[in-house]
Amino acid sequence: MSIPELHINPLGERIVQTFFHDCPDGNINFRQFVRMLARFRRVKGTPDQINSTQEKLKFLFWMYDTNNDGKISKEDLTAVLHMMVGTNISEEQLQSIADRTIMEAKKSHSEQKEKERPETIETEFADDDMPGIGDDPDAISFDEFCASMKRIEVDQKMAIRLLH
Repeated sequence: MSIPELHINPLGERIVQTFFHDCPDGNINFRQFVRMLARFRRVKGTPDQINSTQEKLKFLFWMYDTNNDGKISKEDLTAVLHMMVGTNISEEQLQSIADRTIMEAKKSHSEQKEKERPETIETEFADDDMPGIGDDPDAISFDEFCASMKRIEVDQKMAIRLLH
């Protein structure tokens, strides 16, 4: 990597890999590169589709979904944590952090669903009892990831100034 800011970042290689997420052959053309950068354009007024919170969350999700299977597993989290902390934390501690992160994401998602559920409608089954996306107890779905990121100002944190 010849970009100093990426070279010193422990996640630099993963950031570059995420840029190539939609490129199965590992090549990216100029148009794709510009579209990827546009995700990080500061929002002034109403965001465009490309720099919306949703698009920024997708990029972040892809950062953690190291095997590109559409969910963040304990193995994905552990791999990213290894990139971030190296050998400064034991494997047991990394596993504990990954387990807790998954548990917290599921809790945030469950709390969000409870807030969004109309109080006047009674259902026979709880949403958590129904099979579907996000019911893997050992992985984080995109919806669960988004719920866990709700309190973070993603639009501000993931904005870069492209021109002076």
